[in-house]
Amino acid sequence: MSENYRMYDDRWRVDPTVTDQPYDVSTDFNVAHNIMDEIATIINARPTLGQQMEHHTAYEMAQVVFGSNQIERLGADLDETKRLCMSIFRGDEGLEYVERSDEYQQKLDNFLLRRNKPGEKAIVRSRREVVQHAAAFQFMINAFVKQDENMTETLIKETHAILTKGLSAEDAGFVSAAGFGGTYRSEHVFAGVSKMTKPANIAGAMKSMIAQLQSDLAVVEATGHIDPFMLAATYCDRFINIHPFKDANGRMCRIILNVILVKYAGVVVPLGEKGEERDEYLAIAQESTRVAGHPGQLGTLVLAKASKGFKKMLNTLKRPSSEES
Repeated sequence: MSENYRMYDDRWRVDPTVTDQPYDVSTDFNVAHNIMDEIATIINARPTLGQQMEHHTAYEMAQVVFGSNQIERLGADLDETKRLCMSIFRGDEGLEYVERSDEYQQKLDNFLLRRNKPGEKAIVRSRREVVQHAAAFQFMINAFVKQDENMTETLIKETHAILTKGLSAEDAGFVSAAGFGGTYRSEHVFAGVSKMTKPANIAGAMKSMIAQLQSDLAVVEATGHIDPFMLAATYCDRFINIHPFKDANGRMCRIILNVILVKYAGVVVPLGEKGEERDEYLAIAQESTRVAGHPGQLGTLVLAKASKGFKKMLNTLKRPSSEES
């Protein structure tokens, strides 16, 4: 268990002199660890549960997409999001993202357009935001988890290009001529009064982030020890404070967080599904930005959400059959 978990006193919202405090998450961490062991025992004893687990994970991934879009006030409602995401994750109509190709993008476009009436720009855009988000999430999981590729700048850029395909940061139209997907920004950006990484320093900051992640994962391989919750929170937090792209940095940081969790813990954590959760997440992000980056409180939130996710997964496995509603 990492020593970096934190909980901030409520006074930091109005008093910038308040500092973070270590927070004892050992109970939650041990609960999560024990449930992971129990899940592993069940799956090893019943290999046929694989399909049931795939369906459960796909359903939870749809919840991740919904919550992440809700944080940005984007996308469709929950039912529509689940319908679109499950089609992407199941590979309906040849939509399984197994390679980097323009052909796949054309399939996405056809899938989206067949389900909309001409002229419904706002509706089409909201569905596009779901479809591209699901496709980007699936793409990074396929590369980083299934194919065991390294997390690289190229993979991050390619995922961002999928996430933002056909969308514009400037307008609410359907297709944009302003291509910014997968390209580091050239503009200065602010979060409140805090200035994010200067454009000239973004490439160096991203290279440094990737190098540190590879170093951390090398230690994991050598020792066999990992705190996946703090690891995921650390690189989610570091990415968002670099803020390398013109748009969609928040969605990208949560994709990175969840693919690390999938690979090293077998779970995803939906964030922002409800108003209170969204406010809590945004407050944590704002505090991190104010102190120039600190993943401690995000790690605490991720661990708590992961523990709930493991309990839900365990209940699913203990049922004779599972059909998510």
